[in-house]
Amino acid sequence: MNRPIKFALASTALLIVVLLVFAPSATTAPSATGAEKATVHFRLVDETSGQATTAMVCIRNLDDDTVRLPPDGRELERVGMTQEFYQGIEYRGQNRGWIGPVRKTMGKGDNNDRSYVYKLLPSIPFWREPVMFQTESSFSVRLPAGRYRVAVARGMEFVPVFDEFDVVAGEDQERTVSLKRWVHMAKRGWYSGDVHVHHPTLKKAHQDFLLHYAEAEDLNVVNVLEMGHHEGTEFKQGKFGLASRVRRGDYWLVAGQEEPRSRYGHIIGLNLRALARDLPTYDYYDLAFKRLHAQDGAIVGFAHFSWNGCALPRGFPWLVTTGQLDFIELLQFSVLNAKDYYDYLNLGFRLTAAAGSDTPWGSTIGEVRTYVYTGDALDLDVWFENLERGHTFVTNGPALELTVNGKLPGSELKANAGDALTIRARAWGHERVGQPEALVLVSNGGVVREVNRESGDKGTLELVVKLSAERSRWLAVSARCPNGALAHSTPVYVVVNDQPTWCLVNGPQVIERKLAEIAAIENGLKSKKNDPPDLGILERINQGKRYYRELRAKIEASAER
Repeated sequence: MNRPIKFALASTALLIVVLLVFAPSATTAPSATGAEKATVHFRLVDETSGQATTAMVCIRNLDDDTVRLPPDGRELERVGMTQEFYQGIEYRGQNRGWIGPVRKTMGKGDNNDRSYVYKLLPSIPFWREPVMFQTESSFSVRLPAGRYRVAVARGMEFVPVFDEFDVVAGEDQERTVSLKRWVHMAKRGWYSGDVHVHHPTLKKAHQDFLLHYAEAEDLNVVNVLEMGHHEGTEFKQGKFGLASRVRRGDYWLVAGQEEPRSRYGHIIGLNLRALARDLPTYDYYDLAFKRLHAQDGAIVGFAHFSWNGCALPRGFPWLVTTGQLDFIELLQFSVLNAKDYYDYLNLGFRLTAAAGSDTPWGSTIGEVRTYVYTGDALDLDVWFENLERGHTFVTNGPALELTVNGKLPGSELKANAGDALTIRARAWGHERVGQPEALVLVSNGGVVREVNRESGDKGTLELVVKLSAERSRWLAVSARCPNGALAHSTPVYVVVNDQPTWCLVNGPQVIERKLAEIAAIENGLKSKKNDPPDLGILERINQGKRYYRELRAKIEASAER
């Protein structure tokens, strides 16, 4: 009696399997037949050199507003996830139709696709497409008949291309996209870098992916960070030191680390000889700074400084008092935190401006850039040395220059009271990338001079300001564009009669705010009933408080003289 029942159940199960296998996906739109399609062959070319080049691409069907992916023209159903970078992406460009991960560039992020810190800002000010993905210099895509737009970008020194075209059923076509530079910063001595990228480099295919990615974004120096926490590390690097430096043409990978990482903030170590990690003293950041600086040529920075108002950088007010931080991530996720930067400069701290994408939470490597002046050629040792010296500016669009009596950003200019200072600055860009509408010179007391673009003017913004060196001060410039693109320099530090560059007017008020921020951390630790505070942390907080109180006394005494 049971046999017919078993047979019926087996037949039903088989029918279900057949239906599942051959039925169209519920999330995939019905595809056009082969006769209704055509193949578009793309070739990407650097117009200046005439050489084929890889780039970042998005293809959209303008009739139904779908993103289409090579090589088969399938609709994009979901963007790439951060988990892909944890696992490691292997370069397979030798395989026909390979593309890099599809990166979300617009819309609210949830940290699984892109950072929530963007809010609704575009990841790249000039790129208003929903995604971008890396392609080879030549690729093909088979598309249904209709109206399309291909968007192609190669970092911010090239003019992005947004080209519309028609696809006619059965009529294949070839399209060449020429990418033209609007500026060549390397020829001016400035080389681009991203100080914050996450991806494993355990395999050659991982390194190849990152190097081709760097070429697609025209990004010279990719600092690939192993990311630590109390339990272990992620995005493991195969090697550190000189052995970690891998090159493809003008593009380099260099291993570093992001740790310690805790409620007090995230620390970046660049140009490392080895991973610096000590679990028993993990939250004692001053000891971590010493471990990192003990490595010849290592540079220490504070990640996510741009997140003004976010809880993550809250340890910075007391960590900066150790005097062991070389740089800050001033620009990240389309946000630049000038307010807090000026506060610390007004207290006499010298902090290099840097920018890091934090990919894969950032949409793409090099979406924000640290430009470092090295001169005629890219020497990695010089790049890191001058990053530490502060010969930098950060940008997600326009180019920026600043000199004070011929001195670059980050330089110290010694002067006597009454000496003449000549400040020269310029900001420029391309209207498709970021055309500056304002160039601002700022110092201890606020804005010194601002020049604005006249209606219809598309030229360079420049200023020349002559000042008398009366007191020590810092001088920096920034630029802003109508599309939201930003740039900011590290200051030049003018030291008059060997006096500090703090601000006599604003310094005491800034100190009161920093003491209040430290007190909030301290009170939060003491209020935990079941988790007694770490006495070592409390002692370090107290050291920070003492630093500020002593600094306030010095500033007030100096103001009275």
